[in-house]
Amino acid sequence: MSSSSSTSRNQLQVTHVQSQEGVKVCDCVVPAKKRTCWKKTNHGRRFWNCQNSMTRLRKCSFFEWKDEEQADGYYKNMLYSLKQKLDAKDELSEMNKLRRRIAEVEFLLSQEQYKLAKSEKEVHDARKAIGRYRMIVALLFACLALCVLKLGGSM
Repeated sequence: MSSSSSTSRNQLQVTHVQSQEGVKVCDCVVPAKKRTCWKKTNHGRRFWNCQNSMTRLRKCSFFEWKDEEQADGYYKNMLYSLKQKLDAKDELSEMNKLRRRIAEVEFLLSQEQYKLAKSEKEVHDARKAIGRYRMIVALLFACLALCVLKLGGSM
């Protein structure tokens, strides 16, 4: 019963489908989108689906297979395994891009750390020099005080 009702529902939908220059149009009067299924059960199989089927505002249930189901066998399994390999290569390519970007960022970080260490050394050296200059200024004031005391005591 349920299979006959779903079949009749699908036939109903198909009767409402119009074709505009090879593009299916459903009840929404929106050109249907040609898609490819990548689920394990129907991988590589193409179908028509309403563009509104995946929106929250408007749900359209139009769906129609574009091609015949492939028999289980070598080519169906080959297509699925090739898709899996392609996805894995895409992930590997993305990982390699991320690894290169990490290496670039690590290089830039090491440059900035070198600049920071160099600046910290310059600040340390400048503080040492300021301490020496303070000591020299203090000695000069002490000498000046002694000279003033000697001159003041001799007069």
